[in-house]
Amino acid sequence: MKNISLISDVSTQKRQLETTFDGNSQKRFHADDDSEFFGLPSKVKHLFKKHKRITQLYDWQIECLNLNAIKTRKNLIYALPTSGGKTLVAEILMLKELIVHERNVIFILPYVALVQEKVQSLCPFGLNLEFYVEEYVGGKGKHPPLHRKRKSSLYVCTLERGAGLVDCMLADNGQLGGRSVGMIVVDELHLLGEQKRGALLEATLTKVLDYNQSMNNIQIIGMSATIGNMHEVGDFLNAHVYTRDFRPVKLIETIKLNEDVFVINKDIDGSLKTKLDRKLHFDVYSDGMKKLDPSGIGLLVREVLPNGSCLIFCPTKSSCQSIAKIIYKTIGREETQVKLKEKEELYKALKEEGDGRVCPLLTKSILFGVAYHNSGLTNAERKLLEEAFLDGILKCICCTSTLAAGVNLPAQRVIITSPYVGRDLMKRSTYRQMVGRAGRAGLTESGDSVLLCQENDKEKIKVLIESGIENIDSCLGTEENVVYSMILSSISTGRTSSQQQLVNLMKRTLFVQQAEKHNVECTVASDIIESCLDKLRSINAFDKSTEDKLKLTTIAKAAVAANLDILEAQKLYTELLEASSALILTNKLHLLYLAVPYTECITLDRSIVLDIMTNLQGDQQALANRLGLNELCISQFFSYGKIKNVSESIWEKFLMSLILNDLWNKKSIWTVSKTYNLQRGTIHSFLSRTASNASSILRFTEALNDKKLDHFPMLFQNIIPKLNIGILGNSSELESLMSLPSVRFGRATQLFKAGYKTLNDVAKANKKELCNVINHLPLKVAREMIASAKLMLLSEAESLEELAESLRADLNQSMSKSKENSLWF
Repeated sequence: MKNISLISDVSTQKRQLETTFDGNSQKRFHADDDSEFFGLPSKVKHLFKKHKRITQLYDWQIECLNLNAIKTRKNLIYALPTSGGKTLVAEILMLKELIVHERNVIFILPYVALVQEKVQSLCPFGLNLEFYVEEYVGGKGKHPPLHRKRKSSLYVCTLERGAGLVDCMLADNGQLGGRSVGMIVVDELHLLGEQKRGALLEATLTKVLDYNQSMNNIQIIGMSATIGNMHEVGDFLNAHVYTRDFRPVKLIETIKLNEDVFVINKDIDGSLKTKLDRKLHFDVYSDGMKKLDPSGIGLLVREVLPNGSCLIFCPTKSSCQSIAKIIYKTIGREETQVKLKEKEELYKALKEEGDGRVCPLLTKSILFGVAYHNSGLTNAERKLLEEAFLDGILKCICCTSTLAAGVNLPAQRVIITSPYVGRDLMKRSTYRQMVGRAGRAGLTESGDSVLLCQENDKEKIKVLIESGIENIDSCLGTEENVVYSMILSSISTGRTSSQQQLVNLMKRTLFVQQAEKHNVECTVASDIIESCLDKLRSINAFDKSTEDKLKLTTIAKAAVAANLDILEAQKLYTELLEASSALILTNKLHLLYLAVPYTECITLDRSIVLDIMTNLQGDQQALANRLGLNELCISQFFSYGKIKNVSESIWEKFLMSLILNDLWNKKSIWTVSKTYNLQRGTIHSFLSRTASNASSILRFTEALNDKKLDHFPMLFQNIIPKLNIGILGNSSELESLMSLPSVRFGRATQLFKAGYKTLNDVAKANKKELCNVINHLPLKVAREMIASAKLMLLSEAESLEELAESLRADLNQSMSKSKENSLWF
């Protein structure tokens, strides 16, 4: 009776949620409901119009969605210039897979900010079309995923978490969460050519291709900016290739040399032609302004004001701030009177996120509609500035090249202050991504870019603009750790068990295919596998009890389950064993120390380190003694800048754990930033990496099932939620609110103070009322926030309902057996 009551309660709760949120419950959709929108119900068109303001598709999008490759479920890669509308095609294909074919989808994106943006924007679709949207970034997301019997799931993830999800899928015969995966979508496919992350993406896709060789039921969709060797990448992925040179608005490219601005045109043969367009008039500048801004960047910004907006790409993080300072001092005081109330709300929102403090430069520049945007700011601060730019509150953002490849912030004008990224001349693809941000579809008829040129860089810029897009060259062969992981995961998931099968797997990689084009008799695949197997045998990754086939040791299996490098996993196992014998649990410092990744290396000033190490107290000193960090170590560091009798990783992990410990003990990020002389954004990024590593340690210890370590899963479960949301020692009352995609500490605090203390409160909120009580909350973000809360609550309710049904089935089966056993005859 108790189980029946539980089912009834959960079912009632779910009906109440559906009635409150949607007015009535929806039936699942099928292809024959309405086929006029690429096999999707017509409701999808209305959702795109409501939530993304899309009323019609471009011709190329219609053509692409009607390709025979789509109809026959062949793999597809398509490439267009930045801002061409690539994502919409992928979203339509994913929605069809989720709600018509009712299969799961993995959506892989390169950056954390992009994952969070997509989760936020897709939650209204998940709520209305009845599928789950699950975020896999940092330590977020169950691994393996929760079983979902009734609805399909969209897993939105970073490259690293996507690799783990694919391993889970392969281990479960193509399923995640008890449902088949039908599609894997990869954004920014050109990242295949990058070191480390590109190699990881290549290894992940290779394993899927190998699985498809026998099963052939997972479609790969890749989208990218233009790639030089597109067809070679298409051959690697066994994919149809679709490319178009389309932009929704006209792009006018210009170069500024001294005071002259030249329009760039290309001749028929591709050679560069320039024509003088105009001269900059410095006479509007005072003598002080001319001295401050000799390049005239402020004049270029002035040209698009007051109605236009401007993105300024800078070569370094520090130059973002210095140029933002130049802009706000030279664009004119009249900008301070534009949207003054909205700017005040933005300032208050930043102050809430900063626990009462705002960057002094932003405090001044925001009044002029100017801001900087780089990794020195926290994710929450960057998000607020992005929203303000999209809403027209900020007119100018000074940023690094990473913004061009990240979130979509179109502007009327793009200014590139230097042809360099750091010290290196930028790639052609980077330049195209930057200028591709110029022009806003539906708002402007054209956009323009201005590249600032020095006399000594003229020839380099000529080559940059005239040259074609770079080819993707695989880096997999130079990333041994990635190859080790590919080998181990392939064996662990049961896809391979012999050296020859691994050689065949390696032959599917882009790296080997490119090598074989240069040398038909190339033996690189067998050479790499033989070398890697020798190394893995030398570190005891294989069970020696079986000689006829490859079998992993328990630690190697756990490393795959946790998505850890095998060498790190072995090191971690030893460290956990040592820690378990004398674990300090009077506070969280020892656990935080264990959670810090081995590869974490943030350089601290020597004077700061000496001050910290000579003033350790209580549990800090106890842990230092436990790790062997004594006065001799401090003396060695003071004399030589490094220590000799303790490993460098222990020393660095301990210093990093002190940062986490300060945050856990409720010190503000501003205080910690000042204490350790680190930028706030650097600290937040470190928190995210630590959360991801803590999640891996949790999975590692669970997979080991070692009695000597059986207390660690529970201990790490207690710290991971706080690491995920970055509030550490702050009130746990905010944790559920901060699980929402668009909510960080500042917004969570404001919501709580306004009476929205739970997800249920947010789910029942009116979007306009939310905007009134939360500083600088755009209506679109409020709508997505409410949809996210509803979807999370429905997901939780349905999980409980499924659990209750499972319990009832078990109970009925048990009662049935009991009756059979009680029959006397």
